[in-house]
Amino acid sequence: MIVIGFNWPIAHDHGVAVIQDGELIFATEEERFTRHKHSPGEPPINALKQAFIFLKKRGIKPKDVDAYAINFDPKLIAGASLRAKYFGYGWNFSILYKKEIVGIAGYHITTLLKEFIISDLLELGKKLLRKAILDIGEEIPSEIKIYPVRHHLAHAASAYYFSGYNSATVLTIDGAGEFESTVIWKVKDGEFEPILSMLTSYGSLGSLYEYITEKLSLGRLEGPGKAMGLAPYGKKSHYYDKLKEFVKISPEGDIPFYIADGKIIRAKTWPKLLMVYSRIAEKLVGKLDWDPHGEMNQDAADAAWAVQKVTEEAVLATAQWAKKHTGEDKVALAGGVALNAKANMELYYARIFNDMFIFPAANDAGTPIGAAAYVYEHILGGKMKRQRLKNVYLGPEYDEDLVKKVVRDSKFKAEYIGEDVNAVADLVAKGQIITWYQGRAELGPRALGNRSIVADPTRKEYWRLVNDIKGREWWRPLAPSLLDEDKDTYFKDPVSHEFMILMFRYKDEEACKRVPVTCHVDLTARPQTVTRDQNKTWYDLIKAFKDIKGEGLIMNTSFNLAGEPLVETPQDALRSFALKGFDAMYMQGWLIYKH
Repeated sequence: MIVIGFNWPIAHDHGVAVIQDGELIFATEEERFTRHKHSPGEPPINALKQAFIFLKKRGIKPKDVDAYAINFDPKLIAGASLRAKYFGYGWNFSILYKKEIVGIAGYHITTLLKEFIISDLLELGKKLLRKAILDIGEEIPSEIKIYPVRHHLAHAASAYYFSGYNSATVLTIDGAGEFESTVIWKVKDGEFEPILSMLTSYGSLGSLYEYITEKLSLGRLEGPGKAMGLAPYGKKSHYYDKLKEFVKISPEGDIPFYIADGKIIRAKTWPKLLMVYSRIAEKLVGKLDWDPHGEMNQDAADAAWAVQKVTEEAVLATAQWAKKHTGEDKVALAGGVALNAKANMELYYARIFNDMFIFPAANDAGTPIGAAAYVYEHILGGKMKRQRLKNVYLGPEYDEDLVKKVVRDSKFKAEYIGEDVNAVADLVAKGQIITWYQGRAELGPRALGNRSIVADPTRKEYWRLVNDIKGREWWRPLAPSLLDEDKDTYFKDPVSHEFMILMFRYKDEEACKRVPVTCHVDLTARPQTVTRDQNKTWYDLIKAFKDIKGEGLIMNTSFNLAGEPLVETPQDALRSFALKGFDAMYMQGWLIYKH
């Protein structure tokens, strides 16, 4: 059996996933093809076409797909028209209808918004599927079945089915689903029991973080990730004290926390959400006149410290509450807030649970996976494999002939070295900054050795240099990838972690001083541990670097330029390589030199 999941209706971070016979075999994100980070207001048309092409190469046609799953339940979406008008999320149906497009709050909305609100969302979803199928020259099936899955249930399913657990607590914490933002689940034998559901109007840690980071000139969707990196430059201040007036945390109470400007608003309408979180952000920060690319602003850093600290406290309280009310000793996490690696670290070191799993595409890009898995098991009657997810190299495939053509057409000097990456390691050790491209792209926001930028972690000055080349703010941290067997050399009580969404503390300052490029100012890092079984060539690169420099760890940041998603195609990779100050590139066996 085959189920395809996709984001619907349209908001941001759109993706597509394919479940076949209980296994995840394909997943990608729309942003990789439009080159618009987070794909705001863009239906996942390109991602769907790539899924159909992937299946076509395996002899599977659209008529062979048993069902489709979407990551929202239209019946539960409260105040959809008001959400579009006031919250700034629009729906771009220009690919389905040739109509005038007007801009609202930086997003796009068509003149067919009225039709969208009153029409059947599922029928519009079928139109999208038909267009994707026609665009690749395939025959449209006579019947297309789309099953809606409640948004937080899709998050919970992604965390549970790929954790390897039979029984667990699942925490789904994000900006907003249909009407809720924090849900605690008890899951056993594939049965999902919601223990606590908190409405968006008072339970959205994601919205709180986003509205504050917008006031810090860091943006809405990108802001939380940046603020997490900014927070260690800050300290406890009046911003923290003020924020605690709005966020009440009580792990022993009826609910673990609530967010309110005055009294709790128990409403499902989006204007209420807007009023609560925008007012809190305005009262806390106002609007700082600050250029994040310029000198450090202490007020911005202190405000970032405050919202990060309060988020950590609320996540820990939620975990404590969940442990008490579910009785489970394992926890799985999903939802946008689960991308907060620092909060995840605090939960890990708190040892509230005996084991934890964080779904690597914890944001909305991962919900098509959860929706598809849930439909596969609960609607179609299949059985998910329920194995611990070990890698997310799930994107489209690009054959060797295409790569060879792209390299030769580039006019850059290049030689084919295959999987012998000793020459690449030698260049890194000599101080060159290398882009690295191989195989299928990683799902999620982190580069994990298939779409990466690599540098020597021992050269302290490279922290600023790499950020400058990418066009990032100079103060943002850079991550390490390291040999799994060396993790205890660098970090305090680590576990193997493949996905870079869990921070660890360095053992001590001496360990930090050895690899200063990857040690943040608070002596933490967001590492990827690597085994040879998970990614042979990537492991061999790190091992070869260790043989030269004595450190089983390299600097690894995402292969993209500022404001762009990870590179997807070989052409994307070569363009980004050519535009910026990289020295060389490894591309699927080819070593390409700029100089």
